[in-house]
Amino acid sequence: MRKILIGVFLLTLPFFLISCGDKKKDENTITYAAWNLATPQEYNIERRMINAFMLENPGVTVEVIERPKTVNEEGEEQDVSWDEFFSARASINQMPDVFQVNQVTKVVSNEWVEDVTDLAEADEDFMRVPENIRETCYLGGKAYSLPQATFYFGYFINRTVINSTGSGAIIPEYGITYQDLMEAAKKNSRPASLGGDAISGIQGVENIYEWLPAQIDPSLGWYTYNEEGYHLDSDAFRIAMTENQKYFGPNKNEYSSYVYETQENREDLYGTGDVFANGKQSIRWAGSFNIRGWVGGTTNPDHGLYGHDIDFIGTPSYEVDGVKTHRIPVVMDYIGVGKGTKNRELAFKFAKWMGYGVDGFKKRIEIATKNPEAGAVNFPPVVRDQDLIDAYFELYPTMTEYRKIVEEHNDFIVESLHKIVPGYTESRWNGAYDAENNIQNALMMIRGGELSLADALAAGLNTRVNEEYELAKQALDEILNKKN
Repeated sequence: MRKILIGVFLLTLPFFLISCGDKKKDENTITYAAWNLATPQEYNIERRMINAFMLENPGVTVEVIERPKTVNEEGEEQDVSWDEFFSARASINQMPDVFQVNQVTKVVSNEWVEDVTDLAEADEDFMRVPENIRETCYLGGKAYSLPQATFYFGYFINRTVINSTGSGAIIPEYGITYQDLMEAAKKNSRPASLGGDAISGIQGVENIYEWLPAQIDPSLGWYTYNEEGYHLDSDAFRIAMTENQKYFGPNKNEYSSYVYETQENREDLYGTGDVFANGKQSIRWAGSFNIRGWVGGTTNPDHGLYGHDIDFIGTPSYEVDGVKTHRIPVVMDYIGVGKGTKNRELAFKFAKWMGYGVDGFKKRIEIATKNPEAGAVNFPPVVRDQDLIDAYFELYPTMTEYRKIVEEHNDFIVESLHKIVPGYTESRWNGAYDAENNIQNALMMIRGGELSLADALAAGLNTRVNEEYELAKQALDEILNKKN
């Protein structure tokens, strides 16, 4: 009998070991999905970060879930949409353990993401993220996302181009008032003499009505949003829209000597291609994510910015009755832990590594420094850590004004509302203003002087945008209340 039992044990031992091995593998394996991974063959900085995490954590495996590709009507291969990809994963109950979040409200509504409030608030690095950036990770009082990267919106300047426009040139600096910025744009322009050699004073006045209200009235955010809703009927919005109309209304030609958007013969003035990237523009509105391409161009002999001295100053301040307000828009990328993950703590640790974490950002800089072919670090550290800031600006030593924003600035306007505010897409763009026009069309008509703001408000513009917001907010609140 004893021999039979030993025999049975020996026969079943391999299966027992395999079962234990699979369990151990599951406990130390997490899956990851992101849109910035390029291909395994390119082996960019993101994939190197994944491998570095595994080296830092022996025994841990991170498996990338590659996004499927489709072939379009032209026979070209392309990635399936992010939402389609995630819907398919959710339908078979195989969400990634960690993934980039394109819209926090959506992944929460679809129950694709885990509540990590306890882990986040116990994490020292998370609590060092600037407060009004950290707060964007919460919905209904719970942290369903983590900050992966912070970018800024505002104005780039080209000191080389500005200095070429003559003795009256003004080089804008961080904190310059809006009024002085526009005066600098006027002086930092130059007409064409041979054709194609003009200097554009400024480009990027089309969205003044989105960010300027929050400078005039600090209780407002981007596009006048705050937790009460939108305030297109506010004095701040009226003042900002009136300013914006100067460059798009019937009198826009008054500014055609220096404001790019008011000009019609642009190719005759500047030639073909991007005017700023070709080194023919003094001031340009853009996201700070352009640093990688534009600063990289300053050392590339084949680039239009080769040898140029460029910087980023963010949005200007705005002075009202002697009081100056200076707020800068931020664009957030988020990362989340997949709903129902079996490795919650490990998934959180990896999400932090790929995102806001100090140790991960140190490694990111190290990889970029040693392997420039893998890509540049084009976003600053999310955590205010002096060692990280110093290391980051070793990559961009000439960007002294940009450093002031990263190092000193504390008052931000969250631009990426479509990721965190329910119904924003409808309230800002797609919702109906009337039978013929959506909200975006109405705003363009107001900006161009074809429709007065007073008439639009009388017709219910502010009411409509807030109806879209309230409808979506109520739906999300119901979901959040069920979770509680």
